[in-house]
Amino acid sequence: MSANPVCPVCEGLEFAFLRDAFDDRYGHPGQFSLQRCTGCGHVMTLPLLRERDLPELYGNYYPRKNISATDVANAATGVASPAAALGRWFAGTDNQGQYGVRPGERMLDLGCGSGLSLLEAHALGAQAWGVEADPNVRRIADALRLNVHQGSLHDMPFPGLLFDLVVLNQVIEHIPEPDKTLSLIASRLAPGGRVVLVFPNTRSLWCRLSGARWINWHIPYHLHHFDLNTFSRMARRCGYRTVRSRTVTPNIWTVLQLRAMRARTVPGQPSSLWAVEPTDGPAAATLPGVGAGSRKNVRRFALTCLLPIVAVFNRCVDALGWGDSLMVELRPVA
Repeated sequence: MSANPVCPVCEGLEFAFLRDAFDDRYGHPGQFSLQRCTGCGHVMTLPLLRERDLPELYGNYYPRKNISATDVANAATGVASPAAALGRWFAGTDNQGQYGVRPGERMLDLGCGSGLSLLEAHALGAQAWGVEADPNVRRIADALRLNVHQGSLHDMPFPGLLFDLVVLNQVIEHIPEPDKTLSLIASRLAPGGRVVLVFPNTRSLWCRLSGARWINWHIPYHLHHFDLNTFSRMARRCGYRTVRSRTVTPNIWTVLQLRAMRARTVPGQPSSLWAVEPTDGPAAATLPGVGAGSRKNVRRFALTCLLPIVAVFNRCVDALGWGDSLMVELRPVA
């Protein structure tokens, strides 16, 4: 863990303590705190993890050990149909950068998870490569013959390749030094290339209502907690301009949030709300950090009484810019 954190937004060195925090999902035993940069207000999880800490963290605790390659392949079918696009909008699962890829483009997904995004990009007519820190993904990538580098972008994977689209779906908040990663991405973009990022929004309605029980604090996996202002400031410092942004709230996040506000959590113990069963499919790829066991736990509750109401509510909240995740497109400043 890093002893001397630096704010990636303003490069400040002073932080104000907000509260203690722990892993309330998967039972990592470490003790952490949320602290705010006194210079710009950016919130970080401290002590800050290092890049070399991530493979062990995700390999031991993140819910991808039981994902089936067959389930991942099946989840990618039909992605290009208009009905699928409408369904993603209604469910709030269109907060994924690969859905904006164009036929013939080269796409790089940083933090590609199970590789579902790469299969979907292929189905949309693009070529796709991925980078993933979680060693559990290796067997899935091999089974599906996907171009996945196990490690980080700092390893300089896929030498000589430039990309038309780089996506980071719920990833930038996991990276210890996101500013350095953004700067490195610029060197891997083809002329006219773009970067699409999706990350939790600390100015969302659910963050304000839930406080310390907001599911997207997700300690210690989320190291940085952005709003649009702090993220845009970091992006400008790294040589980018923001082309567009919007908020998107997956409906299942809201259902899980409602349950999390009542759940009992104990430091060092995994929560049953986020349990993953041996038969789980690729839910952790479509909604990172959400195991399919969680989906099964809430499915009956959601579908029978809440889901239609939640969907309408979320689409209205998203239209107001108060949604739980931010989706931002960047381009390098010419």
